[in-house]
Amino acid sequence: MRVRFGDCLFDSGTRELSRDAKPVHVSPKAFRFLELLLESRPQVLSKEQLHQRLWPDTFVSEANLASLA
Repeated sequence: MRVRFGDCLFDSGTRELSRDAKPVHVSPKAFRFLELLLESRPQVLSKEQLHQRLWPDTFVSEANLASLA
């Protein structure tokens, strides 16, 4: 999936995020977080849905989600 928003380009096929045609480094978990948001648009995902998809079968605190944003 390739999605352009503003001056950014998200490409899940190459697992790259760029801004102004320059690569932007994001952690694998932050990349997956952005991917989930883009896949589900325009629908909103709840915190619970995000936790289930990002950390399946694992207990994590809400701070982990906030640290990705």
